[in-house]
Amino acid sequence: MQYGLNDISKMANPLTGSLTNKMLSGVAFKEQKHKKKIVAHLSDKKESTIPEIADLLNISVPKANELVTILLSEGLVIESGHKSEGIGRKATTYILNKDSCYFLGVEIKKYTINIALMGFDKSIEKKSLNIPFPFLDPVESLDAIIDHISEFLKQPGIQKDKIAGVGLSVAGRINAQTGEILTFYHFGDAPVKAKLEEALDLPVYLDNDSRTIAYGEYFFGGVASPENMLVVNLDYGLAIGIFINGKPVYGTSGYAGELGHAPLSNNEKICYCGKKGCLETEASGLALINYITTKMKEGSSSRLSQTLTQKGYIELEDIVHAVEKGDNLAIEGMSEIGYKLGKGLAVALNLLNPSAIVIGGALSAIGDPMLMSIQTSIFQHSLSIVNADTVVTVSKINIQAGLLGCCVLVRDKVLGLL
Repeated sequence: MQYGLNDISKMANPLTGSLTNKMLSGVAFKEQKHKKKIVAHLSDKKESTIPEIADLLNISVPKANELVTILLSEGLVIESGHKSEGIGRKATTYILNKDSCYFLGVEIKKYTINIALMGFDKSIEKKSLNIPFPFLDPVESLDAIIDHISEFLKQPGIQKDKIAGVGLSVAGRINAQTGEILTFYHFGDAPVKAKLEEALDLPVYLDNDSRTIAYGEYFFGGVASPENMLVVNLDYGLAIGIFINGKPVYGTSGYAGELGHAPLSNNEKICYCGKKGCLETEASGLALINYITTKMKEGSSSRLSQTLTQKGYIELEDIVHAVEKGDNLAIEGMSEIGYKLGKGLAVALNLLNPSAIVIGGALSAIGDPMLMSIQTSIFQHSLSIVNADTVVTVSKINIQAGLLGCCVLVRDKVLGLL
């Protein structure tokens, strides 16, 4: 069955039962909210009993049993065993049925594509990583994305008819509501979302890479009490994903988190956004590459000179490797941008008072050596009464965060859990 360009994502998804029915009201709507809370609870706790669910929702045990029975009949929840519930009693435990439906995450990087299939319980069932993807013109790039997704879906064991949604993570300014990418993939006749839905015949949801990284860190990063958290996407560019009270912050048009374009740098460098003085011109992966290549032209020695000669360019992974090998210029450059980044984060910290700041993105692979210069700058430039309550740490899941976040973000969008 074929749908119109804008029809697919508006429809209730038959794979997710009554969770995505948008036509409910009154008692039915309230029950739907309870069922969504049960799904979110089982997603977090992995398994639970009827009494535990009743306590969570502050409802009676019979009502909790009724709601779980509906989820069982829809195939979204299954029994997983029994555990002790008082003296001599064995209560049935329930878990999410990972095979009830799936969610496809597609992460578009600068030179590669990563694709993963996530089950209903947030488990990754299949993945294809580091698929070569040089940026071409917009039309060719979009065709390549569609081809790679189509090839992935042909793998044995993947049932396309059980995929409830596709999430696409890409850098740039994205209006997640309209499905428009206002930078590279910008077409006059239809948003990228509509083009992908028509080609794949699946609901498609777009989001900014910084937000998907933040979502991955929030759910998989292991940060304690992450309800108010900033996640730094320190890649070729610079942006942050923001969580307030456990919810991602989008802003009015979906562009919240553009820390890289805060005018905090006293220089005459033209940012790709067209303005001068953006923090990104001095505190980003591209700024780090420019710093190192400029220093090498001025006579500084570095193992990266050989890399530049061989490849014709330097990637962030090359710099991470150079730091690990003790390259003085790479370490110097890393410390320089880390300090400037810390100054920008001090502004965000003073404004938002988060419980945690997580340094993610490609350069987070450097780890603690980069963290030290960032922390020093944050402490120097932020209010001590504010930074005393903020933990600053480097991502523990690193480059996995974006793809994991992309999968679980589309899952939560389909289910209306945001």
